[in-house]
Amino acid sequence: MFRTIRADLDARRRAAAAAGESPWGSMWQRGAIAVIVYRFGRFARALKFPLLGLPAKLIYYVLFYFTQMLTGISIQAYAKIGPRFVVRNHTGIFVLAEQIGADFTVCEGVTVGNIRGKGRLPIIGDRVYLEPGCKVLGNLTIGDDVVIRANSLVLNDVPSRSIVIGNPARVLPMPSED
Repeated sequence: MFRTIRADLDARRRAAAAAGESPWGSMWQRGAIAVIVYRFGRFARALKFPLLGLPAKLIYYVLFYFTQMLTGISIQAYAKIGPRFVVRNHTGIFVLAEQIGADFTVCEGVTVGNIRGKGRLPIIGDRVYLEPGCKVLGNLTIGDDVVIRANSLVLNDVPSRSIVIGNPARVLPMPSED
Protein backbone atom coordinates (compact mmCIF):
# COMPACT_ATOMS: atom_id res chain seq x y z
CA MET A 1 0.00 0.00 0.00
CA PHE A 2 2.71 2.51 0.95
CA ARG A 3 4.73 1.86 -2.21
CA THR A 4 1.66 2.55 -4.36
CA ILE A 5 0.81 5.70 -2.39
CA ARG A 6 4.37 6.91 -2.87
CA ALA A 7 4.10 6.28 -6.63
CA ASP A 8 0.75 8.17 -6.71
CA LEU A 9 2.19 11.13 -4.81
CA ASP A 10 5.32 11.23 -6.98
CA ALA A 11 3.14 11.28 -10.11
CA ARG A 12 1.01 14.03 -8.54
CA ARG A 13 4.15 16.04 -7.71
CA ARG A 14 5.45 15.70 -11.30
CA ALA A 15 2.06 16.71 -12.75
CA ALA A 16 1.93 19.77 -10.47
CA ALA A 17 5.48 20.82 -11.43
CA ALA A 18 4.65 20.45 -15.14
CA ALA A 19 1.59 22.68 -14.65
CA GLY A 20 3.65 25.34 -12.87
CA GLU A 21 2.13 24.62 -9.45
CA SER A 22 4.04 24.11 -6.23
CA PRO A 23 4.94 20.40 -6.25
CA TRP A 24 4.92 20.11 -2.46
CA GLY A 25 1.78 22.16 -1.89
CA SER A 26 -0.17 19.90 -4.24
CA MET A 27 0.43 16.94 -1.94
CA TRP A 28 -2.28 18.16 0.44
CA GLN A 29 -4.88 19.05 -2.14
CA ARG A 30 -8.20 17.27 -2.02
CA GLY A 31 -7.44 14.97 -4.95
CA ALA A 32 -4.29 13.60 -3.30
CA ILE A 33 -6.14 13.01 -0.04
CA ALA A 34 -8.95 11.17 -1.87
CA VAL A 35 -6.39 8.91 -3.57
CA ILE A 36 -4.75 8.09 -0.22
CA VAL A 37 -8.16 7.22 1.28
CA TYR A 38 -8.89 5.02 -1.76
CA ARG A 39 -5.57 3.17 -1.31
CA PHE A 40 -6.35 2.62 2.37
CA GLY A 41 -9.75 1.22 1.35
CA ARG A 42 -8.09 -1.29 -0.99
CA PHE A 43 -5.76 -2.27 1.84
CA ALA A 44 -8.71 -2.69 4.26
CA ARG A 45 -10.63 -4.82 1.75
CA ALA A 46 -7.61 -7.10 1.30
CA LEU A 47 -7.23 -7.85 5.01
CA LYS A 48 -8.42 -11.40 5.61
CA PHE A 49 -8.01 -11.51 9.38
CA PRO A 50 -11.40 -10.32 10.79
CA LEU A 51 -9.88 -8.85 13.94
CA LEU A 52 -7.93 -6.38 11.79
CA GLY A 53 -10.13 -6.27 8.71
CA LEU A 54 -13.37 -5.17 10.35
CA PRO A 55 -11.91 -2.14 12.21
CA ALA A 56 -9.88 -1.17 9.13
CA LYS A 57 -13.02 -1.29 6.96
CA LEU A 58 -14.93 0.74 9.52
CA ILE A 59 -12.17 3.37 9.55
CA TYR A 60 -12.15 3.36 5.75
CA TYR A 61 -15.92 3.90 5.48
CA VAL A 62 -15.75 6.84 7.89
CA LEU A 63 -12.81 8.33 5.95
CA PHE A 64 -14.51 7.61 2.61
CA TYR A 65 -17.75 9.40 3.48
CA PHE A 66 -15.92 12.24 5.20
CA THR A 67 -13.67 12.67 2.13
CA GLN A 68 -16.65 12.43 -0.21
CA MET A 69 -18.52 15.15 1.70
CA LEU A 70 -15.57 17.52 1.91
CA THR A 71 -14.03 17.02 -1.53
CA GLY A 72 -16.82 15.90 -3.84
CA ILE A 73 -14.61 12.99 -4.91
CA SER A 74 -15.85 9.40 -4.75
CA ILE A 75 -13.28 6.74 -5.63
CA GLN A 76 -14.78 3.39 -4.77
CA ALA A 77 -12.41 0.85 -3.16
CA TYR A 78 -14.00 -1.83 -5.37
CA ALA A 79 -12.13 -0.42 -8.37
CA LYS A 80 -8.66 -1.90 -8.87
CA ILE A 81 -6.50 1.05 -9.94
CA GLY A 82 -2.82 0.73 -10.85
CA PRO A 83 0.02 2.92 -9.57
CA ARG A 84 0.53 6.60 -10.40
CA PHE A 85 -3.16 7.50 -10.13
CA VAL A 86 -3.57 11.30 -10.25
CA VAL A 87 -6.65 13.40 -9.55
CA ARG A 88 -5.73 16.70 -11.26
CA ASN A 89 -8.58 18.84 -10.01
CA HIS A 90 -11.29 18.26 -7.47
CA THR A 91 -15.06 18.11 -7.07
CA GLY A 92 -17.58 16.14 -8.99
CA ILE A 93 -15.39 13.08 -9.56
CA PHE A 94 -16.91 9.60 -9.38
CA VAL A 95 -14.77 6.56 -10.19
CA LEU A 96 -16.17 3.02 -10.10
CA ALA A 97 -14.58 0.61 -12.56
CA GLU A 98 -13.72 -3.06 -12.73
CA GLN A 99 -10.05 -2.36 -13.36
CA ILE A 100 -7.91 0.66 -14.26
CA GLY A 101 -4.28 0.48 -15.35
CA ALA A 102 -1.23 2.48 -14.36
CA ASP A 103 -0.76 6.21 -15.03
CA PHE A 104 -4.48 7.03 -14.85
CA THR A 105 -5.36 10.73 -14.59
CA VAL A 106 -8.78 12.28 -14.02
CA CYS A 107 -9.90 15.90 -13.93
CA GLU A 108 -12.96 17.53 -12.36
CA GLY A 109 -16.47 16.50 -13.25
CA VAL A 110 -15.47 13.04 -14.50
CA THR A 111 -17.75 10.04 -14.06
CA VAL A 112 -16.58 6.48 -14.60
CA GLY A 113 -19.23 3.88 -13.82
CA ASN A 114 -21.93 1.61 -15.07
CA ILE A 115 -25.36 2.02 -16.57
CA ARG A 116 -28.05 0.43 -14.45
CA GLY A 117 -28.66 -3.14 -15.58
CA LYS A 118 -25.71 -3.32 -18.00
CA GLY A 119 -23.56 -5.91 -16.22
CA ARG A 120 -19.90 -5.29 -15.55
CA LEU A 121 -18.15 -1.99 -15.00
CA PRO A 122 -15.65 -0.33 -17.39
CA ILE A 123 -12.14 -1.69 -17.81
CA ILE A 124 -9.57 1.01 -18.52
CA GLY A 125 -6.00 0.47 -19.73
CA ASP A 126 -2.69 2.14 -18.94
CA ARG A 127 -1.83 5.81 -19.56
CA VAL A 128 -5.41 7.05 -19.89
CA TYR A 129 -6.22 10.74 -19.37
CA LEU A 130 -9.81 11.82 -18.72
CA GLU A 131 -10.35 15.54 -19.26
CA PRO A 132 -12.92 17.63 -17.33
CA GLY A 133 -16.55 16.65 -17.58
CA CYS A 134 -16.18 13.44 -19.55
CA LYS A 135 -18.34 10.41 -18.80
CA VAL A 136 -17.27 6.78 -19.31
CA LEU A 137 -20.27 4.56 -18.73
CA GLY A 138 -21.26 0.94 -19.18
CA ASN A 139 -19.80 -2.41 -20.06
CA LEU A 140 -16.86 -1.18 -22.13
CA THR A 141 -13.10 -1.43 -22.48
CA ILE A 142 -10.74 1.49 -23.03
CA GLY A 143 -7.31 0.60 -24.41
CA ASP A 144 -3.88 1.93 -23.49
CA ASP A 145 -2.64 5.45 -24.35
CA VAL A 146 -6.07 7.05 -24.70
CA VAL A 147 -7.11 10.68 -24.15
CA ILE A 148 -10.79 11.32 -23.61
CA ARG A 149 -11.44 14.99 -24.30
CA ALA A 150 -13.57 17.33 -22.21
CA ASN A 151 -17.32 16.65 -21.96
CA SER A 152 -17.17 13.50 -24.09
CA LEU A 153 -19.71 10.75 -23.49
CA VAL A 154 -18.15 7.31 -24.00
CA LEU A 155 -20.57 4.37 -24.22
CA ASN A 156 -18.60 2.00 -26.51
CA ASP A 157 -15.16 0.36 -26.53
CA VAL A 158 -12.16 2.54 -27.40
CA PRO A 159 -9.05 1.03 -29.03
CA SER A 160 -5.53 1.79 -27.84
CA ARG A 161 -3.71 4.94 -29.03
CA SER A 162 -6.87 6.96 -29.59
CA ILE A 163 -8.36 10.35 -28.86
CA VAL A 164 -12.06 10.42 -28.01
CA ILE A 165 -14.05 13.60 -28.52
CA GLY A 166 -17.68 14.66 -28.52
CA ASN A 167 -21.11 13.64 -27.38
CA PRO A 168 -21.69 11.00 -28.63
CA ALA A 169 -18.03 10.07 -28.64
CA ARG A 170 -16.06 9.88 -31.87
CA VAL A 171 -12.83 7.88 -31.79
CA LEU A 172 -9.87 9.36 -33.67
CA PRO A 173 -6.43 7.83 -34.03
CA MET A 174 -3.68 9.37 -31.90
CA PRO A 175 -1.36 11.49 -34.07
CA SER A 176 1.94 9.77 -34.73
CA GLU A 177 5.02 11.09 -32.93
CA ASP A 178 7.14 11.14 -36.09
